[in-house]
Amino acid sequence: EYVLLGKITFFLVISLLLLCWTTVILRLWVRLRITRSAGWDDACMVASLLLFTSYSAFILVITMRGSAEHIAAANILLETLTFVQLAEVFYILTTTMLKISLGLFFLRVLTKKWQARIFYSILAISAVYGFIYVFITIFQCGDPVKLADGLLNSKNCLPSKFILTTGYLYGIINVIADWTFVLVPIVVLLDSDMDRRSKISVSIVMALGAVGSISSILRMVYLKGLLFGATLSPEAIKATIWATAEPGTGIIAASIAILRPLCRKIATDVKGKISEYGTSK
Repeated sequence: EYVLLGKITFFLVISLLLLCWTTVILRLWVRLRITRSAGWDDACMVASLLLFTSYSAFILVITMRGSAEHIAAANILLETLTFVQLAEVFYILTTTMLKISLGLFFLRVLTKKWQARIFYSILAISAVYGFIYVFITIFQCGDPVKLADGLLNSKNCLPSKFILTTGYLYGIINVIADWTFVLVPIVVLLDSDMDRRSKISVSIVMALGAVGSISSILRMVYLKGLLFGATLSPEAIKATIWATAEPGTGIIAASIAILRPLCRKIATDVKGKISEYGTSK
């Protein structure tokens, strides 16, 4: 089971990284060269991509260390536990920054004040609690430099129930944010003031919100497995898989939603080439 889950994690991370970098680069091309409408949502998306890349690097290192028996070896156990906690920190930062990017995207197309107030509230709650959760994760055993030692000798660490509670609360906030990004825009889509292009983009990001909420819920199901002893449990690996899928699919979907002008340009160029070819014959 460890080997299978390890392979799934490895290929999932590599696939998501390739797709994330490709779609974000195309997104920037559209915003900078075609529509010339780059905004703070794009800057936050780039930050999300860099944070997700850092998170993925730690996950790949942990995965390539091998089986639970290998991880349990005394000479690499401390390093592995440190990498796991760093991966958790970058997961929190990635999902928090992604929520901010999505919120800023919606704020560019929202037309009602009550809609904007809801999104500002979600952004504030997600950002503030996200950074609180990062602080708790880093300092849960006091000196962050000795975090791995503290995890093995948990007498000086915060209670496991407290750590789990903060994790579940963060997951709940993510789910609420995701479904806010789904439900509120339904009203937006019915607003006749929005152009068709904006409605298509909003619809794609709405679908992303639904997918993201499922990943958040499934991560919470296996969250208890992230409370480490001397080995990594299958539940910890499953939690990692869903934790990776959540921001990865989010970055991809949010970037694809911006690519309609590029698709239209490609279609126009292709039609032009076909017309030229037909005329020349």
